[in-house]
Amino acid sequence: MVTLLASSFTRMLTFVVITLLGGCNLMNQIPKGGPPPAPPELVQVVRFPTTDKLTLEGWFLPGAALIANPGTRQPAVLFCHGVQDSADSNMADFIKEAGYTVFSFDYRGFGNSSKADLTAEALAEDSWAAFEYLRSRPDVDPDKIAVYGHSLGASMALGVGARAFKENIPVACVVSASAFSTYRRVMNDFVPVGGFLIGGTDAPDPEDWAAALGNTPLLITHGNDDDIIPVYHAERIARAAKEAGVPTEVVISKRGGHIVAYIFGSQLPKAILAFLAKHIGPPGTPMRGVPPEDRP
Repeated sequence: MVTLLASSFTRMLTFVVITLLGGCNLMNQIPKGGPPPAPPELVQVVRFPTTDKLTLEGWFLPGAALIANPGTRQPAVLFCHGVQDSADSNMADFIKEAGYTVFSFDYRGFGNSSKADLTAEALAEDSWAAFEYLRSRPDVDPDKIAVYGHSLGASMALGVGARAFKENIPVACVVSASAFSTYRRVMNDFVPVGGFLIGGTDAPDPEDWAAALGNTPLLITHGNDDDIIPVYHAERIARAAKEAGVPTEVVISKRGGHIVAYIFGSQLPKAILAFLAKHIGPPGTPMRGVPPEDRP
């Protein structure tokens, strides 16, 4: 009976904390269980499978280079959204507006994706399924995929990067935006002492994934005034990655908190765009598939 109560309490507290982690977008982005709004112009709505035979929905937005050079393989950014967010996220708008090809998706239980129990391990598997789908597209250069995640999605991005390195199909780079370092620590931020005792999950912690990136370039961004996930989490992730020899850059903004820094701010978006340009090329650069003499 005690074990059952502890298990129920853990699930309840985990839900509460993940909800609090929310702030991952504006309130109108909170998943409501129904279909997302109509996709913007040019967005391709796709369906792809998970390893446990669920179906997820993703939004593929071709970038400037792909539109200008149909039939080519172009760099792309895989975006992993946070808890109170969706494939319709505005946390990646600055990347889309810069002209990059962006693929966002909904985890199980979000948007039009299959309904299923949410666990950290399941969300990590969903993120991997999205990466595998993106690599399979004939219009995406599989060697030029960047993975960008915000909040909980940053943990998923680190997980994709670590697994890709382990399986010898490394991503070009990983951007971890406003991530938490461990599940227990972030739960402890909201529930002192109790978080350390019952905050564990069924998946590795973000700082462990960061340390497993190998030679995959990593950019960590965070707001110094983030009152959802304190900035010390970024410092822990950076330390773990650097100690493991992962090429790591860190950019901390003075203000902007957990959300505004990426929507209305300029420092973090500029840093992320510069990092992407360095590792997958500028958004308008033609890549493989078209001979140089045939390029405009």
